[in-house]
Amino acid sequence: MLAIHVFFLWTVRGRIARGDPDFTVFYTAAKALREGRGPWLYEPGTQREVQREFTADSDLRPGPLPYIHPPFEALAFIPLTFVSYQDAFIVWNLVNLGMLVGTLLVLGSWLGSFRQASWADLLLVTLAFFPIFANFHQGQDAILLLLLVVLGVRALDHHLDFLAGCWLGLGVFKYHLIVTLIVILVVWKGRKLLLGFVVAASAMALVSVAIVGWHGAMEYPVYVWSVMSTPGHGRIPFRQLPNVMGLLAGWPALENVGRPVQIAALVCSLALVVVVARVGWPAKDRPSFRLSIGCAVIAAVLAAYSTNTYDLSLLVLPLALVADHCLQELPGDRAGRLSILLPAVPLLISPLWFFLWMRWERINLIAVFLLWWLIALGKEIRRMRSEGSVQAVPGLA
Repeated sequence: MLAIHVFFLWTVRGRIARGDPDFTVFYTAAKALREGRGPWLYEPGTQREVQREFTADSDLRPGPLPYIHPPFEALAFIPLTFVSYQDAFIVWNLVNLGMLVGTLLVLGSWLGSFRQASWADLLLVTLAFFPIFANFHQGQDAILLLLLVVLGVRALDHHLDFLAGCWLGLGVFKYHLIVTLIVILVVWKGRKLLLGFVVAASAMALVSVAIVGWHGAMEYPVYVWSVMSTPGHGRIPFRQLPNVMGLLAGWPALENVGRPVQIAALVCSLALVVVVARVGWPAKDRPSFRLSIGCAVIAAVLAAYSTNTYDLSLLVLPLALVADHCLQELPGDRAGRLSILLPAVPLLISPLWFFLWMRWERINLIAVFLLWWLIALGKEIRRMRSEGSVQAVPGLA
């Protein structure tokens, strides 16, 4: 799988050099801030003017690639603007690699079955996961979110709810994912987690206001909705969304229906969040709590309005939690292990992803496997509780 990914990156190196990847938006926003254009960060004219300085004409989009992330995130990319776009892309992916190693080290120190594993072996396995490859291909920030979420849920597992909320609050640069996740977790853990999230997220909001001003901050939601509602500009075709929206609307007969199918997807997404919140509450023992965390992450990527392939990098966390559960709690139960591992197997096969992405253009079918996996984990949680096979951990509820 890793060899396939490396080969593909080599074949598209020309497109990367001309500025086709999503990294273009981060470099554009950071360059605009460095030049003192913060108040005009979300004006298409500003973005077009900045991008013309380092990108070639693209056959993949009609205009500039729009920056729709919150203003504060652009600050992290300003140091990269002191080198060329191509060099900045390489440096950022080296940073991504470092954050991925950090994520694996955190998982290794947290999950018992991972302590004996080599981080180098884990790194190779993780790099073979298609969403992680997609993050490197696009120069995206999904690995940063993965690191923050792993730090947050580890803090939850150690009863540090306020600190967990702070870690998760720093992830509001992908608010469509993190807000869904925090809603589920707050139902389980309460106000300390919510307070930490609000403190961190509010700090990021104040930084954003300082960058673009109050007027820019008020216009930001309108700008984002306009971009995300325009096909061919910012809105990804529904058939390429591996979430509930893609699964419901990503078909020829439904793609042009518009608002009714979007409302139906919203209702189904909300129902999914409610069901997962009920399944994971109350989680009074550590094994079922960790599996519930895996369910919450899967539900977050399924329920988010616009989940991209690289956003599924978050699935590294439930994959790790399920693997640890199989090794720690189901060492001799082959049927039990198979029931919660089998739905995840298609997610690990890169040729399937490439086929759905480039050949058939049906990434939305990935949502089928995610729903199957979610149901399997829910059944395992209910089985554990009904059998009472584990002892409650004091203070975890």
